[in-house]
Amino acid sequence: MVPVAARQPAAPVWSLPRFEGHSATETVRLIIREAIVDGRIPPGEQLRESRLVEMLGISRGTVREAVRQLVQEGLVEYRMHYGAFVKAQMLEDRLDVYVAREAIEVWAVKTLIGKTEPVDLSALDAALATMQTREARQKRPTEETIAADLRFHHELVRLAGSERLTRAHETFADETRMLLRRHPPYPWRTYAQDHQQLVDALRRRDPNTAELVAQHLRLSARLLAGNRADNTEEGTATAD
Repeated sequence: MVPVAARQPAAPVWSLPRFEGHSATETVRLIIREAIVDGRIPPGEQLRESRLVEMLGISRGTVREAVRQLVQEGLVEYRMHYGAFVKAQMLEDRLDVYVAREAIEVWAVKTLIGKTEPVDLSALDAALATMQTREARQKRPTEETIAADLRFHHELVRLAGSERLTRAHETFADETRMLLRRHPPYPWRTYAQDHQQLVDALRRRDPNTAELVAQHLRLSARLLAGNRADNTEEGTATAD
């Protein structure tokens, strides 16, 4: 049973100071959002306002506004006469995240290739190293390898220097994370090799790197579109 569905009354259990520097509403939004993304609050689960108030130790109005923002993001939906629920989107409804990611990541690569000063790619190397570990080469991805995958692409965008696009990309990365947990169809060794090729191309400042990124994301989307949530086929792993 996930935290929101627990029935025992208790003192606040989700600590607000985790997101210091944010408003109370933004903090609550981030806490609930994280619980949705990492699966602690699964698709279809009701977000009971009274329970969230009790668990977070925050006002009802703050919780209501945070949930409203999550509705705007598309992670939560209101059902007439029933309240707010984590949106149980179909896979096909989420694949457009790859269209948005492609636009941002292609821009990022072109920006990096065009820089005159050296670009420090050590963060990409570190994420790639995690993907290439023995654990990462198992048949299905672990939380660690999924995190490394998303960190790789986050750093790629961050290095390009736009805070606004980096924030937008983080939102899309969260949706990708939810997809990867439920729909892992990608041969992992090939997947890790693809990322190595991207890093190598960036170091060479190869003008074809942008196309490599685009092809990588399009292939991931196609594989996900052809996959099923209960895919247990041997030798499969994640598409990022």
